[in-house]
Parts: sequence; C-alpha cells; structure tokens
Amino acid sequence: MIHRKLEIMKMCYQERNTANFDLFYDTFFDRTRLPIVIGTDSGPWFHTMERIRWLISYDWEHWGDLEIDTWNFRFFEAESHDVVRVRGLLDFHEDRVWDIDIIMIFHKTGDEYICRLMQFKIPRNEIRPVVDLNGNKEEQDKYEQEMIRLTRMNGDVSSDLMREHLAKSIRTQLQEERPYLDNIDVREEMIYLEENGDEFLFALTGFCIHTERRAVLPFRMVGIGRGYEVIDAEFSHPFVSSLG
Repeated sequence: MIHRKLEIMKMCYQERNTANFDLFYDTFFDRTRLPIVIGTDSGPWFHTMERIRWLISYDWEHWGDLEIDTWNFRFFEAESHDVVRVRGLLDFHEDRVWDIDIIMIFHKTGDEYICRLMQFKIPRNEIRPVVDLNGNKEEQDKYEQEMIRLTRMNGDVSSDLMREHLAKSIRTQLQEERPYLDNIDVREEMIYLEENGDEFLFALTGFCIHTERRAVLPFRMVGIGRGYEVIDAEFSHPFVSSLG
C-alpha cells in the first residue's frame, strides 16, 4: 500500500502537472479531515486544501526534478499510526542537487489508511546547521509569524495537561540527546496534537541556542506517542538558503 502511494507521488512530481493535484491529494489525504503539511523552509504550516494546493503546485512549477526512492522507505509501526520516511533527490540542473526527506504520519482505522501529517525536510548536519537567526532579522520575523499562526490554529490550549506534559517531555529528551543545544523553548501553544485512543501524533515549532556558536536556531519536531511518551519522532532545523 505504501509503495503504491509513493509511486503516485513520484509520478506527480516527475510530471509536475498541476492537473494531477486531485490525484495526489486523494491518494494521501481525506477531504473530510484537514491534514497538516509542513514545508522545508521558514514558511507557514499548510492546513487547508487550498493552501496545500498552492504549496504542491508551487513545488511542481518552481522546483527541479524530484526523484523519489519508492522502495527504500523506512517504516515505524504503532497500533494506530505508522511513520513513513522516504528519501528523494532534488535536481535543479544548475550544479545544485539537494537531498530531501519526506516524513509522513498515517492514521489507520479499519480499511482507511490516511496521511494526517506530511513534512518535507532538507537533511543537514545538526552540529553546524545553516539556519542562524541571530544575524538575520528577516528570518526571525518569519518564525515569529509562523508561531503566531500556529497559536491561532491551535486556539486556547492553556489548560491542556497533555500538551503541558508533552512539552516537558520533549525538552528533557532534547537536552539528553542533543547536549550541544541549550535554552530549549517548547511551548504548549506551539504543539499541534491529535489523539487517537491511547496514541497521539504531534508537530511543533520551537527555538534553541547552539551552545558553541551562541546562535538562536529554530527547530521542528513531528512524531507519534503513546500515553504521555513520545515513541518515534523526527527532529529538523528548517531549511534556509540563499540559493533557493
């Protein structure tokens, strides 16, 4: 099933024809439940069909050729969710070739297998990422606006004990796994959360400080959990490049 879906994604990105958007959307998403799609850069999260259409159509019109390795995907299976990671190669034919990861979280119930969250990620070295907000007012403003939009999308979550516990858990996990980061800022209102029985999926935007460079860095996490604990997650610094 996953391979068939990835083959359609591959075909759509190879043809780069906006007439294929409905095929792409219906292959992955459910029109009755709005998904989350997160781009590679510092732009907003996309949470309506119209905005997702704009994002995917923009990629098809302005990106280079994207080759997706539809057989060599990684798969993490839980009871209600699957996390799928697939690698691609983005070729601009201008002496620029970028790796790209696509992370998808599927919710499975009965015969339905629906992607609830999709993130596009440009892999980079976490110790020396290219994103540095200290010296770039424009990027700082972009991330502040992203966080405002995310807060509005989530609404009032000040009394949500699940988000409060999850924020503390993620801060502790990042401090243990990434000791080169400091002042990790994860706020409850920045967490997008969907609960399905005992399991949940989440996505968030946060900030941290690189201890050696003293640089402010944004980060994102997407993943799934059970009870109050994260069981699989993907960490990334959003992509910023003067070549883009």
